[in-house]
Amino acid sequence: MKRDRFNKSYLYSYLMIIRKAKKEDISKMFEILRINSPKYPKKLAFRELNEMFSKSLLRPTYIVAEDKKEILAFGGFISSWVDNMVFNIFWVNTNPKHKNQGVGSKLMKDLINRIKKTKNPKPKMILISTKIPNFYKKFGFKKLTSKYDQNYILMSLNLK
Repeated sequence: MKRDRFNKSYLYSYLMIIRKAKKEDISKMFEILRINSPKYPKKLAFRELNEMFSKSLLRPTYIVAEDKKEILAFGGFISSWVDNMVFNIFWVNTNPKHKNQGVGSKLMKDLINRIKKTKNPKPKMILISTKIPNFYKKFGFKKLTSKYDQNYILMSLNLK
């Protein structure tokens, strides 16, 4: 399919940047999370997002997809405390105004690439807990369990 140069997803591929989150992004990330997961405890969500900037030994890394200073989506990853060759991806969230425009897919590709570039030790597997397994299948994730945590499915991506 030929893309029209005015198609939004086509434009995002040129204008959107994906970068590491900054402390000043937290409120915009929190707003997207609040819209997408209104029942998630607000204090806990805010604390989890701020954990990247804490003094903990094991801190998550968050990245954001941004266009014209607007946060379109964000996601995070962290090395497992049980096995540091296993990484967990979490909080992959797209602002509902920008869903189905390729933003989440570009963000996921970037998350996976950042994990692959990690050294000492080299990552072997990525895990994700999700309610939307079809989205992650596009990136090579395979279902590990049908029921993981309530209605979530645990999926993995083996890295070579």
